[in-house]
Amino acid sequence: MAALFKLNPGRIAIYIGALTLIYALSTQMEELKTLLMPAVVLALFLTAGDVAGAIKGENEAFALRLLGVTLAALFLPAEWNIPAAMIVLGAGTAIIAPKLEGHPRFVRGAGLLIGLYGVSRLPPLGAMGSVFSYAGLFLFLGYSIAELGERYPWTEPVERNLLGLGALGAILGLYTAVRGSLSESHPELVFYGEWLVLLLGVIVAGSMVYSYVSEKDPEAYLLSQWRKHEARTVKKLGPELAEASKAVEDFVVRGKKAALVAFIAYYGARLFDDRKKFEALIGKIADYRGRQTSRLTPLWIRHAYEKRELERRIRIVEEVFEELKTLMRWES
Repeated sequence: MAALFKLNPGRIAIYIGALTLIYALSTQMEELKTLLMPAVVLALFLTAGDVAGAIKGENEAFALRLLGVTLAALFLPAEWNIPAAMIVLGAGTAIIAPKLEGHPRFVRGAGLLIGLYGVSRLPPLGAMGSVFSYAGLFLFLGYSIAELGERYPWTEPVERNLLGLGALGAILGLYTAVRGSLSESHPELVFYGEWLVLLLGVIVAGSMVYSYVSEKDPEAYLLSQWRKHEARTVKKLGPELAEASKAVEDFVVRGKKAALVAFIAYYGARLFDDRKKFEALIGKIADYRGRQTSRLTPLWIRHAYEKRELERRIRIVEEVFEELKTLMRWES
């Protein structure tokens, strides 16, 4: 029951106050009565989310709030209420997916499919909505294949090409839209529309293939960047941690975490009495996730991303070892 004291009563009071205000105004303004039901649903689920966050955790709280916003959108008095609800549900699912323990890529792909299909159903888009629905379908297929990555190494190129797969899906959707709408309104332009779509498809596919064929192993580039920082970083580690330099290089250059986590666990064994501090220390390395780039990204931009990620990993290492030295009471 102590967890209940983590509730934020002020935030819940805001929900109740906003609901009361809408109800009071709806008695004077007829058009606001249609917003009363969505407001009730939203207030209930936001409150339930706060309670779940205090008792269970942030993931449960986020899921309840997302469900509340989705249901509130369904109750909106508008013809686009269902697409709006799908967009909210899909976007929220895609956002929370990386925090899930099981099948995060599959869940994110499903979220993108639902959200983009909702976008495709918005009335202003008309026939052009197929661009978004096809993009969502291709992204879902790409993320589903990437989910197999741990068991099948051939899925790694698919994961790095997710943006390209989405673009190809959008182009196929554009072809469907062009073929359907132009053939009825301007049949004389169908030929040019098809060639434009074909050209875009060839450009995207060609960029992916060229990038795959011409790509060099980034390790040589990253090693050259690491050498510029190595002396300063190793000096910061101090003599007690100098033997960790190989594990540090593995993490900084290649993103491999196992050796560095094992090293910190070994030297931080005496910190097990303070489990929270130790878990926080290990978590900075263990929870690190590098940012992937698409095959469509030009080489010079990829190098910029890789350099930024390397510098980010160096900062993480320096922070972790500085904390470790402090906790172990070693001299800096």
